[in-house]
Formats: sequence, structure tokens, C-alpha cells
Amino acid sequence: MVRKRQHRRRGATRRVSAGRIVLALVTTLALGFVVVLAWAGVGAVRALPHIERAQQVAAGLDMQSVLAGDTSQVDELQNELAAARSNTSGPAWRLAEGVPWVGPQFTATRTLTETLDDLASDGLATAAEAGDGVDALLPREGQVDVAGLSALNAQVESALVSVTDARARLATIEPAGVVGPLRDGTAQIDELLAEIEPTLEGTSRATSLLPGFLGAEGQREHLLLLQNSAEWRSQGGIIGSVIKLTATDGEIEFSDQVPAVDFAISEGAITPLEFDTELIFGDRPARYMANPTMIPEFAEAAHVAREFWKADQGGDPTGVIAIDPVTLSYLLEATGPLDLPTGDVISSENAVQLLLNEAYLRYEDPAEQDVFFGVVADAVFEALLSDDVDPVTAVQAITRAVDERRLLVWSADEGERALFEDTTVAGAMPASDEENTAFGVYLNDGVGAKLDYYMAAGSSAAWCSDATASLRVTLRNDAPEDISDYPAYLLGTSGEETRSGVPRGINRTLAYVYLPEGAELTGDAGEAQLAGQHDGRNVYQWTTDLAPGESATLDVQAQTTTGDQLDIVSTPVLNAVDVDPEC
Repeated sequence: MVRKRQHRRRGATRRVSAGRIVLALVTTLALGFVVVLAWAGVGAVRALPHIERAQQVAAGLDMQSVLAGDTSQVDELQNELAAARSNTSGPAWRLAEGVPWVGPQFTATRTLTETLDDLASDGLATAAEAGDGVDALLPREGQVDVAGLSALNAQVESALVSVTDARARLATIEPAGVVGPLRDGTAQIDELLAEIEPTLEGTSRATSLLPGFLGAEGQREHLLLLQNSAEWRSQGGIIGSVIKLTATDGEIEFSDQVPAVDFAISEGAITPLEFDTELIFGDRPARYMANPTMIPEFAEAAHVAREFWKADQGGDPTGVIAIDPVTLSYLLEATGPLDLPTGDVISSENAVQLLLNEAYLRYEDPAEQDVFFGVVADAVFEALLSDDVDPVTAVQAITRAVDERRLLVWSADEGERALFEDTTVAGAMPASDEENTAFGVYLNDGVGAKLDYYMAAGSSAAWCSDATASLRVTLRNDAPEDISDYPAYLLGTSGEETRSGVPRGINRTLAYVYLPEGAELTGDAGEAQLAGQHDGRNVYQWTTDLAPGESATLDVQAQTTTGDQLDIVSTPVLNAVDVDPEC
């Protein structure tokens, strides 16, 4: 009996010891998790200031400066992220990622930190290295380094891949599973990368295009169309003059500058227009060399201008580039002020006024105006081919001009066109799809004057309902009250009326409003009239006659089934009006 009691006592002792062991194990594990979380939490606390600073630097990142070789922001970003990453790794952090609810916060923090660190070390650092080779974009002693362009392209493409990969990694962070600051931080960085990606993509396309365009594989001839924004056309302004550009292995020569008025007027269209184009604009874009840029699709406008040149000057140019005086003013920021043989000094500050207004007040004879414009063009392009151009400023000027649709490019080579056909530089009509709903607003002078120097224009759009978008367009005439006393050529008449019957000093504008593809007008279009369809877009013509100080506004609403993002493709103008749409 004693033995049995002893046996039971020993069993009881074993049961108590096992319970204690289990309790001790649970306690140890719990304490372990606490220690793990505490250790990981310490790392998070240490990493937080560096992550926040990195986000601040990233939010203010100037990609144009990075692509121009400025590494200061990238260096600071790398330093902050290296410090953050050292505190968001290791066994304790990995274990913490497995804890329910808390784990996703640690995972998101690590993913965000690692993504930014890799991006800064690879993508942005590579982009900055590419910036060291940005000089290859500009001529030196009249020649562009086409081999350097190819090397630059490889670096830019590498940076683009890094940015694309970074966005894919950020997409793995589930917003619903993380706390607000992490969710907001991830969204902020993704928005930044969404802004950087098109810049790198555009630079990549440019550096892919330029070697061949500049004659790396044989001599190329291109046309440079100088648009005059004082007389509106859909793409910016009338073609004032055309310059032949010859490129051979990166060596560039500007020659044969021909005023548009020197081209013969064609009795019929110099080349057949697209059916929809002729329905809306008639054959005017293809009868006068000044008018091809009336066509909203630059590819067609460039083709027409090329046919004018071939018929009048001969040769077979394979590319067409269009710029306006505002673009020249941007480029003058890179060259600095230039002395002209006329005694004038042209600079980024006075170029637009000098070319689009003062020239007409000073020289009433159009022939003298053309001579002056030729002198200016020679001086500017000679300066651009010199070694005194600031490459960083020049690249920024070109980028700005492209963003504002002031610099357009077309190539007869199908492969080259494919590189930029869906970019801003292609000058295409607005395109709507599952993501975007795009209107077009194209302005054309209706007088034959140079009064659009004084005009201001603006447009904006808003959703009135899930399927109805509202567009408002405003025009304003800011000409001086005594404009009717100004020179006849500037006014487009020598009598009391223009050839189209517009009273002297009154400015007529023909605005063409393009609805999104497939969209239908709801209600009326006010004073606008249906002009036809252009590639599936209903087009309305709105005609205004404005005296100095007068303004006019057009409101239209359209029902559409395309994407939520509203966009407007419009004629680039000199003076903008802020417009608030109304439903």
C-alpha cells in the first residue's frame, strides 16, 4: 500500500512537472515573441526617421536634374535608405512579419524600404550616371556624339526597368492590410514613380530615335517648320518659314531657309487629304504652305508640308520637326542672350515679343519681316550648334517644349515613328480609352492677321455625372483699344474690313471642339455648329469675333462611356486663361 501511494505521489509529481514545463514553454515562447516584437520594434523606431526623411527627399525629387547629372538628391536618398534598411532586416524582423495583424505592418515597412533602397542604388543612380553623358544630346563643334547617344540610351533604359520593377513591388503591399501612414507613404512613392516613369520612357525613346535621325546610318534630310503663334493654327501657328536640316553621322547643317509665302499656291490640294480632314477644314491645309498645321493630326500635317517642299524645292526629306517662338525662348535660356546684326539683343525674355509683335510694328513690308526672321533664326541655330550651350538647361528647355506640345516630330521611317507615335511629341489628336476621356480644342485664326499675339485662351473639363462630362472654353482679346490704328499687315487688312468681311481691329477665331470618340452631345452646343466627324469624333466649330477687351465662353456637355481620367488636347497659346467648368 505504501508503495502504491509512493507511486501515485511520483506520478503526481511528474504531472505537476509536465504542467510546469508546458507553462514554462508557453511563457518562454510568449516572452520570445515579446522580445522579437520588441527587438523589431526598436529597429522600426530607429528606421522611422530615415524612412520619413527618405520620403521627403523622394517627394521633392527633380528628375530633370537627376538626368542632367545632379546626384545630390540621389546621394541623400541612398544614405537615408541604407540606414533604414539596416534596421528593417534580420531574424527578429522576419519573425515579426509572421505575427498576425502586426506582421503585415513589418512586411510593408521592409518592402517599402528595400524597394526605395534598390531604386535609389540602381535606377536613380544609373539615371544620374546617364546624366553625366547628357552632353551627347548636344552638338559640339556642330556635331552630336551619336555613339554617346547609344550608350546613354542603355543607361536610361536600365533606369526605366528599375522604376518599373519598383512599382511592381509596391503593388504587392495590400493597402487594406496596413495602417494609414504606411498606406499613405506607399501611395505617395508610387505616385512619384508614376511621374518619373514617363520622363525616363520619353528619354529612352528619344535616345533610341536620335542616332538614326541624325544620320548615324547615312545622311538624312529633315524639315524644320517655324510656326508663328501670332496667327493661330491647330498645332500652334501658321508656318512662317521652313529650314532644311541635313544630318550626317551627327553633324548638323541648317540651310535653305524658305519663307512660306515663297512656296507656290497649289490650285488644288498638293496631296490628297484624309476624307474627314477635308470635310472639316476644306482643302486650305494643302493649298498654302502656311496652313498644314491647321490639321489637328501632326502626322498628316507633316506629310502635307513635306509634299509642298518636294514639289517646290526638290529632294526627299525623311523627317519633319515643328517648333514655335516660345520653344526658341526656352532654348535661349541655354545659349544666353545673342547679338543680332540688326543691333537687337535677343534673349529668352524678349524673343516672343520681338518675333511676334515688334517685328510687325517695325517692318511693315513682309519681305523685310522675312529677312529679319531669317537673321534671328541664323543666330539662334548657330548658337545652338556652338560649344557654349548649357546642356542641362537645353535638355530642360526641350523637355518643357515637348510637354507643352510646342515641339513636334514626324518621321517617314515607320520604325522611327513607332518610337514616339503615342507620345506628346507626335502631336496626335486626343485619344479616349478605358482609362481616359479626352477632348480636343483647336484654335485657328479667321482673319489672316497677327492679332493672336494679344489673345488669351483656356479650357477645362469636369464630370457632371458618371457618364456626362462638361467642357468650357474661354477666349479673350487683350489687344489695346487703339489696335485699329496699327500697321495693316498686323491687322490683316489695309481697308475697313478684312477679305472675310471682319471689321478692322476685330479678331475672328475659328475654334474646333473635338468630343471624345463615340461621345454624343447632351443639350445644345450654344453658338457652335456641327462641322462633321473626324476619326469617330464629333467636331463642332465655334466662331467668335472679339473687339479689344471682349471675351466669349463656350460650354458643351457630352455623354461618354470612356475612362474616368479627363484630358484636353489643345492648341498651345502664348497667354492662358483660368477656366472653371460648369455643369
